[in-house]
Amino acid sequence: MSAHRALRDLFRAFEANGPGVLNDPGDAGSIEPTGYGQICELVTTGAETRTLAAPTKAGIRFHLRMTTDGGDCVVTASGTLNETGNTVATFNAVGESLDLISVTDASVIRWDIVVNTGSVGLA
Repeated sequence: MSAHRALRDLFRAFEANGPGVLNDPGDAGSIEPTGYGQICELVTTGAETRTLAAPTKAGIRFHLRMTTDGGDCVVTASGTLNETGNTVATFNAVGESLDLISVTDASVIRWDIVVNTGSVGLA
């Protein structure tokens, strides 16, 4: 990426199917963020589940948001979502979202919630 195109390239990363957009894998699918600033928008047609893969390195920033509510979406993290040890997040309304960052905790890389918007249920 050249310096004069940096902002344009960053903007284009979030166009449909750009590298910043992780497509919702659908019911029982796996969400696998690998880069900084990615987003996955959840669409449900009934009660559904997803698995959030464990991060591969510290410093990955990721946003998970419900955009179509056809039923609750239960997302189970491979690892934890916060220092409390919660592993399950339940999205039940449009606009609910989690902003996550991967961190190293006692030599284990895990997710940490930066912002919980709309009171995503945690367990």
